[in-house]
Amino acid sequence: MGRGEPAAKQQQLLLVRGGVLSPYSGLGGAFHDLRVSLESGSMPSWSLAEVSEYDLGGKPSAFQRLFKRWFIHPRTVKKRIDTLHRDGLLHLVLVSDQEQAHLVPRRSPVPVVIYVHDFFHLFPQQLKLSGQTIEVGEQRPSLIRKRDLKRLMKGLQRADGFICNTKATETLCREHFPSKPLFRIPYGLDATRYIPPEVLPAKPSTLTAEQCHFLVVGSHAPRKRLAYLIDVLSRLDESLKTSVHIHHIGGDTCPYSGQSAATYAEQNGVHWTHVGSGIDDQTLNLYRWHTEALLFPSAAEGFGYPPVESMAAGQPVLASLRPAHEELLIEGQGLPAEDEQAWLAAITAVHKTWAERKGNPRTADPALMDHVEFLSPARFHEDMDEAWTTFCSS
Repeated sequence: MGRGEPAAKQQQLLLVRGGVLSPYSGLGGAFHDLRVSLESGSMPSWSLAEVSEYDLGGKPSAFQRLFKRWFIHPRTVKKRIDTLHRDGLLHLVLVSDQEQAHLVPRRSPVPVVIYVHDFFHLFPQQLKLSGQTIEVGEQRPSLIRKRDLKRLMKGLQRADGFICNTKATETLCREHFPSKPLFRIPYGLDATRYIPPEVLPAKPSTLTAEQCHFLVVGSHAPRKRLAYLIDVLSRLDESLKTSVHIHHIGGDTCPYSGQSAATYAEQNGVHWTHVGSGIDDQTLNLYRWHTEALLFPSAAEGFGYPPVESMAAGQPVLASLRPAHEELLIEGQGLPAEDEQAWLAAITAVHKTWAERKGNPRTADPALMDHVEFLSPARFHEDMDEAWTTFCSS
């Protein structure tokens, strides 16, 4: 651009989701980061027209939640699209995730694109791993949820295109919606948020010097395979099992009934502390910096934030070679999902390294920190900007 030339006018985007989510959840974090990117001017050709979401607050009844989700909010979104477009303030609508696909209006004056993170609930699976049936997604949804899923499917069919973030999700998009325009854009990760300082802050009080501490991040949904991990840990040599301590950040209860992870661990003689859920990044970083490795045995992920965040912190990761985190690991560093001996050997090796340090702190691994550079925010912003512009021009 020459001196005196006006800057190209940015196009404007309406960012849409349903109920407000915590920025410390997976989908909530992705939405929050995208919003911040737009508000900070990180997208070269795009700016944020508006955000459309709602906060029910208090303790709404099931009827209130459903009425807001199915009727009130879709009407609000449609009205905002029409109004912003009429005023020349809107060029594209981005629906935050597939669970909000019902918000795609039947008719829109501008393209409406859905950011698809996974299809777990729309196309549920039953996987056979280690002799166990692992449920991925809702196998037996209630009548209301079935109607909700039907609305989501219709919204996906109405959308002008999709953006996804992994090869696994891209494959499903092309299988179920072969004619739908699609971009695959891996998430951006601001690695500077996870780099340990030269002098580490004090570690959480539960991380005693006498034990070798591991971190687990994620819910106790069946696909996360915490029960499998506990079974593996229970088979460690007794001296090792006494020395190993697991710290779990995430939901402890199984969403489809069953024992809590902490209860199952106690029954199997595994030292397991449930730290809690909704933990802020600062606290999470303390656990990443002060524990020996992240254990991530999940059978299926839409993306899998925990492994890349731990790698950005220089923390070793023991993760199963399953979609989609197999795309994110350093080649050769994943563990076969069903090989119990491989998991036992890997955990034992980490314990040996810990014991050899004789109480000295673990040093962050620069190779892991360098590896996540392919998820740079600059690359993400450029790719997303290009995709939005293409949707508008096609």
